[in-house]
Amino acid sequence: MIDPDDSGDLKVDVARRLALTRSAMGVDQQDFGTEAGLSQPQYNQFETGKRRLTLDAALALCMHYNLTLDWLYRGDPSGLPYRLAEAIKQARKKSV
Repeated sequence: MIDPDDSGDLKVDVARRLALTRSAMGVDQQDFGTEAGLSQPQYNQFETGKRRLTLDAALALCMHYNLTLDWLYRGDPSGLPYRLAEAIKQARKKSV
């Protein structure tokens, strides 16, 4: 299932998925970016939608957190680890 909350604005949708994923993992914003090798200001710009997520940054997040580009860019959670996909589903319910 593709993300039902997509707005059609890629930058906004990716930012929302980043925040949702981070929240589901229980990691604060600073640690989420820096643990994957991104600076805190750089990651903050991606998560707040001020800047479009670059492919290099997305790949770093995918490698460190076992995410997929399909999830980050297209909203398709089917390739995510089951527990993470379930945690994201629960975090989505809480944010509504």
